Amino acid sequence: MAGASDKKQATSNLKILKEIHLASAIINGLTLLSLFLLHRPSTKKYYFIFSIPAFICQYVIETTGRPTYTTTLQGYQQLVKSGQDLKQSGLTEYMFDLIYITLIIDLLLILFGSNKVWLLFLVVPGFAAFKLKGILGTLLGLVGFKGFGFGKSRTEKEAAANAAAQQQQPVKSKRQQKLEARGNKPKIRYR
Repeated sequence: MAGASDKKQATSNLKILKEIHLASAIINGLTLLSLFLLHRPSTKKYYFIFSIPAFICQYVIETTGRPTYTTTLQGYQQLVKSGQDLKQSGLTEYMFDLIYITLIIDLLLILFGSNKVWLLFLVVPGFAAFKLKGILGTLLGLVGFKGFGFGKSRTEKEAAANAAAQQQQPVKSKRQQKLEARGNKPKIRYR
């Protein structure tokens, strides 16, 4: 028997899958109508080529996120597996982003009737390069690699640490300086 959290995740996954499939079906249907009825744009191959990644992502999300149920002898459905959490960050989030970008480009294709909107698909590798630069910069900075702006050399790190330490020392007032000077003098005790 599944717990309450598994049931919540299963219903959440079903809702997300229903929304993404409905949006995809409507937008892809409108795009196909625009391609075949209005003949805008004249070349249809770009739509089919650039829609393949979104269809693959939808398939992966469907297979990993769809909950599975079994029917008991009494006729009730019992949750067997709630599926992978579709709200998690990481690869699942990137797959949803790819689907949404493709659907937005499909809408722009309908609106403008030009295959030039597929150039917006270059956002995807640009975003991946941006993310990888941050990850590689962190990893290479740990080992002290200086090329391509990643990391700093050891002497640069020491100089930066010394400069930061000097800036962190507060400026002392005259009164504080006098008190410290008095405190540093040897005290003479009289009996």
